[in-house]
Amino acid sequence: MTDIHIKDAQVVTASGVQHGEITMSDGTIDAAGPASAVPTPSNPDTVIDADGMVALPGATDVHTHMHDDELFPDGIDFASQTASAVAGGVTTVIELPTQTPVTTPEAIQRKAETCSTLAHIDFGLVAGNIQDPDIDVSGIMSAGVADFKTFTADPYLASDASIAALMRHVGDAGGTVRVHCETQGLLDDARSTIVSDDPEVYMGSRPLEAELDAISRAGYFAEYADCPLHVVHISSGSGAREAGRFKSRANVPVTLETCPQYLAFSKEDVADKGPFLKVNPSLKSDAERERLWDAVQDGTIDLIGTDHFPTYRETRDVGWDDIWEPYAGLPGVETMVEFLVSEGVHKGRLSWPRLCELVCAAPARSAGIYPRKGSLQQGTDADVVLIRDEEYEVTADDHTFVGGWTPYEGQHWSARVDTVIAGGEIVAKDHRVRSTAGRGQFLNRPL
Repeated sequence: MTDIHIKDAQVVTASGVQHGEITMSDGTIDAAGPASAVPTPSNPDTVIDADGMVALPGATDVHTHMHDDELFPDGIDFASQTASAVAGGVTTVIELPTQTPVTTPEAIQRKAETCSTLAHIDFGLVAGNIQDPDIDVSGIMSAGVADFKTFTADPYLASDASIAALMRHVGDAGGTVRVHCETQGLLDDARSTIVSDDPEVYMGSRPLEAELDAISRAGYFAEYADCPLHVVHISSGSGAREAGRFKSRANVPVTLETCPQYLAFSKEDVADKGPFLKVNPSLKSDAERERLWDAVQDGTIDLIGTDHFPTYRETRDVGWDDIWEPYAGLPGVETMVEFLVSEGVHKGRLSWPRLCELVCAAPARSAGIYPRKGSLQQGTDADVVLIRDEEYEVTADDHTFVGGWTPYEGQHWSARVDTVIAGGEIVAKDHRVRSTAGRGQFLNRPL
């Protein structure tokens, strides 16, 4: 028996957009495509007339920071943050360590168990933040995690020798190393030249050259160690081109990620938004932002993740007086899809299939969960997002996110996540979450 039948939708696949239908039962897709190719169910439990709305696979965000008992205050945990994800059409997340290291099989198991009791959606984990390469790589992979995060910068700076050794161990085991790419020596020197506490000076403390140098070295390290590499949160068009040079010739798999904030904002916006745009790597020039859009369009950038980092508004406000005080990082999991449709698809920068690749298929492949996630193929998880055209002004008051703010406040967008389905259940409608904590499952991703 069919649980949900979606009619009159614009169904997005890798090959294009088709007017069609989607049916699903027992948590999986039965059929998706033109109406003539989708058998008409006799008595579905729920019929959704999409009225021409666009239907995408549920988005996968492979870069989120959502749960850390030692760092995040009350109210910010995996339950509230996966609820925010659901509201924005993200039906799968990969959770990365924030302040508390997760570097042993036992730590992975504990975190998976804790997050399973809180998750609104399916999730995976990443091991990190790794400074000592002498870890139980095979044990961590047996616990369901094949991604290992390390840094070329504080506060989790790993030495070159440590990164090389980690990559050798992980490469031998068949995993992937994720690298935060900024060279600490350049950051130290840049910071030594700044005496002000004003928000505008923060970008100068994290110069473009620190990103370019670290990206280049990460590529050579990966080739040396024969280890698949994932470069996280590339903040500039120049950074994307630097990474693209070794990606095109590398003897190992390389994936390149950027985030919506680097496509939406430049350092010129900080005068207005101040600490509400404090992020690492920092925002770059408007010219670099436009070059980054080019890299997203032409395929240099493989996927988009948010680097979602939640804080309350009052915590961030202190940065107006002292920009060095608040943590760097922006909430973004709830706004990613609507931003990319409004500013990407509707403005002619992205096609619907390219958007689907960036936030659905490529992230799922990177996470080792495609086609179960990130597609509308028969037999895959019934995760579907319906998106309607609507002109509106962005405000945090409309969002599920508990922090009370969004860096996109006041922008005017043209796309709205209407209905979100995860595992064959309607889990959100108009940013109002219907799911409950604990319905999501840990995704064992050993390879």
